[in-house]
Amino acid sequence: MASSHSDTLDLLRDRIARMTVGPASSITQRLSTGVAEIDARLGGGLEKGTVHEFFGAGSDRQVSAKPSRFVAAVLARTTGAVIWIGEETLDLCVAGVEQAGLNPGRLICVTATHASFVDLCEAVLREPGVGAVVVDSRAAPDLGTTRRLQRAAHERGATGFLLYRSAFLGESTSHCLSATRWKIGPSTTFSLRDNPVGGAYTAEERWSIEMLSHHHGGAAGWVIDPARYETHPFSVLPEETPQHARHDRERRSWWRSALRA
Repeated sequence: MASSHSDTLDLLRDRIARMTVGPASSITQRLSTGVAEIDARLGGGLEKGTVHEFFGAGSDRQVSAKPSRFVAAVLARTTGAVIWIGEETLDLCVAGVEQAGLNPGRLICVTATHASFVDLCEAVLREPGVGAVVVDSRAAPDLGTTRRLQRAAHERGATGFLLYRSAFLGESTSHCLSATRWKIGPSTTFSLRDNPVGGAYTAEERWSIEMLSHHHGGAAGWVIDPARYETHPFSVLPEETPQHARHDRERRSWWRSALRA
């Protein structure tokens, strides 16, 4: 396994060296989602140098096409090499990646067996020149795995996107070591716009984006128009009560202690 990892890493280093893209940017500590309201809720965007979890929802729970496109859109606003690692196989639509704005020339796709998948993801997160790693998993989240990937991301400063292509999504968000956890799927509402071919309007699907967990505490939700990245009312956060504040403090304390374990 070690020899296989070494060969894969050597190939990755060679590919990265040959790429014409710029180095991974470190000017800001946040990655914009492209949605102003979400960025504001996150204090400027997704934190760099950590890991974030993404799940599909509804009819997209196993395919996770919408979370994949959302992640690709975030990465389109970054610089440096993007490594997309699939477990056993990789079902990634290049046209969808391009539609999200991510230059395929910055993308290196790799697959690994189930037995070596986490080891390889951890090693790639530690590689110099890697700006972001998409961990395209078909297994359920595991605290031990997340802890390893968090430490690797913190060590080198790369950002990990844990994309879970499975029907599993824990109901409780109290035990999540990732900086954020997201659920993205189709909304029950549609947007109407002019039909260029003829007729009055065409209906286009909106997305429901839920931030289920944040290591600073709190949760939120939005509905967006993916074609325009406009947000629409989805859920109103309740005013913080002493009980909510205490829960958030407990969550932050648990997250820090669990990460150090």
